[in-house]
Amino acid sequence: MAAESEVSGPKETAQELQKQLDIIGEALDASEDGFAIWKALLTPDGSFQDFTLVLMNSAGAKAAGRTQSELAGKTLTDIVGVETSQGLRSLFERALREGSGVKEVVPGITAEGVHGYFENDVVPFGDSLVFATYRDVSDVENERSRLVWLTEHDFLTGMPNRAKLHDSLANCVSTSKSKGSLFGFVFIDIDNFKHVNDSFGHDVGDILLVNFVKRIRHSLPEPALVARIAGDEFAILLENLRDEAQLNELMSEVFNAMGRPFVHEDLEIPVNCSAGCVLSDGSEHPDEIMRISDKAMYEAKNAGRARFVLKNITSVT
Repeated sequence: MAAESEVSGPKETAQELQKQLDIIGEALDASEDGFAIWKALLTPDGSFQDFTLVLMNSAGAKAAGRTQSELAGKTLTDIVGVETSQGLRSLFERALREGSGVKEVVPGITAEGVHGYFENDVVPFGDSLVFATYRDVSDVENERSRLVWLTEHDFLTGMPNRAKLHDSLANCVSTSKSKGSLFGFVFIDIDNFKHVNDSFGHDVGDILLVNFVKRIRHSLPEPALVARIAGDEFAILLENLRDEAQLNELMSEVFNAMGRPFVHEDLEIPVNCSAGCVLSDGSEHPDEIMRISDKAMYEAKNAGRARFVLKNITSVT
């Protein structure tokens, strides 16, 4: 007579595993967060090729925009697309290689079909399975991005502010020094701007500031950075210049653009500006570059305004 403890065959083992997965699935479906179990697909040499879906709860399927039955057995690339799958695959692979949980926010597509962000918490179990939980944190990430943007930009004009400018200038100095390239730094402000505010009001003054920076922006090549320092004071950062002549030409374009009056409703407001320009190879500290540029701008004002003064401070002139 066969023993009662007879070992189950492969079929019974698979059925038992499926029962366990069904129980897990029922439990996970009660959660509002997305849960999924993924199995690694390996190449013959043992490298990671992709991951196939073993189990996903209803919240996860909803985020993917399909039903659980439609997703079962599909690869990570099939479900989330090539672009999003790259970040997730890297996360899954890291968890399996390190044998410990990892957490990271990964860009993805929300259930509404728009770009968003998902916080993924991945735990490995076994040699080829990962258990991943994820939640849509798009609102949190978007708010964080908005707050970061506000700390780096001027609210009125939308241009980078002084703090962002200083960081960009420091990076530019470092890059130019290592590559042996040239860049231009410019302080520029509106001559007699107080007269505009006194004559037409601060609302018109604000509109003029917005249009002034737009005119600078449109006069220069796309890579140029234009920042608002304070009030009617602005700065320009021009990377990868050929020589002093090119900086001279670019500033002439800016001043030519300022030659026509600014128009607002029935007002035509003539505006002049003064600027101090520095051509640098990164051999000077950012603060020194800003100081020399500021001094050159006041030289332009003392010489009669409506002009720019250029200083070449490269180590080889």
